[in-house]
Amino acid sequence: MNAAAQVFALLSALIYILVFPLESFLMRHPAVQKFLSTPAQNVPAVMMWAIPTGFRNLLIGLGAVAGVVAANMGHTAVGHTLVIYCCANMVLSGATMGLADWLGHYPKKGDSVPGTLAATVPALIALVALAF
Repeated sequence: MNAAAQVFALLSALIYILVFPLESFLMRHPAVQKFLSTPAQNVPAVMMWAIPTGFRNLLIGLGAVAGVVAANMGHTAVGHTLVIYCCANMVLSGATMGLADWLGHYPKKGDSVPGTLAATVPALIALVALAF
């Protein structure tokens, strides 16, 4: 696995791992609500899916880290498989934020753009870099 694929896979993992506590434990804080584009009045309803989503983000991020580690320990097939699966998951599931925004489920049109880009672009770069 080349250096670019590793760097972007790890960057993607870091983003997903850092968002985990925000979604799962800190959603009641106003700064987190603003960061995640979640109005305070929606937080009680959002918590039923935010906690599992946060844990899914943690697990997918850890999976990408495990893939990079496995590849560097000589388990190339395992490493590539984990990185491809985890990064593809990030790209596809991250893009659903943009879809939700497009369908009008965000407080304001375009609120999802920073999160959608952060959730998808580094993982997409990692996938493209894996081809070289």
